[in-house]
Amino acid sequence: MFPSLRGTICLLILLASAISPTPASPEDMPAVTESAPTPSRPDYFIEISISRNLLTLYEKNDAGALVPLRAYRVGTVVRGLKTYPQGMGRVTAISFNPWWYPTPYSRSVFRERGIELPTVVPPGHPLNYMGPFKISLSHRTFKGAIYRIHGNNNPARVGRRVTGGCFVMENEGGLELARKITVGTEVNIVP
Repeated sequence: MFPSLRGTICLLILLASAISPTPASPEDMPAVTESAPTPSRPDYFIEISISRNLLTLYEKNDAGALVPLRAYRVGTVVRGLKTYPQGMGRVTAISFNPWWYPTPYSRSVFRERGIELPTVVPPGHPLNYMGPFKISLSHRTFKGAIYRIHGNNNPARVGRRVTGGCFVMENEGGLELARKITVGTEVNIVP
């Protein structure tokens, strides 16, 4: 039985190779034209000036020079705070309609102001201080918590020294920024 099965398999292989199309010669092949490379997203750079309450978005040109694109007013760290973010870092995450998870420290600070924060504050809630977006930074507090650029639920805070270290933006401008940049964008925070 094995010889006939082996013979059948060989016959099938021979038939398959006989009916398969022969490769076309190079003259019969259509010409292939290279398309222009897909443009990549621009490379951005952010600088935040604490003393000027200003976030400036730059685009890096082909030569690596920074070209200013837009400046945004931001709320920055309150005067007198001993620890706050400074120096080079990068964007580590971008979120829209974020939930807010106040740290135990934040909850105690708010409690001293007469505001009882829940452990989790949903998007759109009046106590959600993140607003409609948050941009997480690699800069960290001495306790390991991260700093953010985020929206707000009180536009009067923008352009003033009012935060515990985060950077508060007007919601419309902040959403524009969050949609433009990518994770990995460099961020330099200067005094």
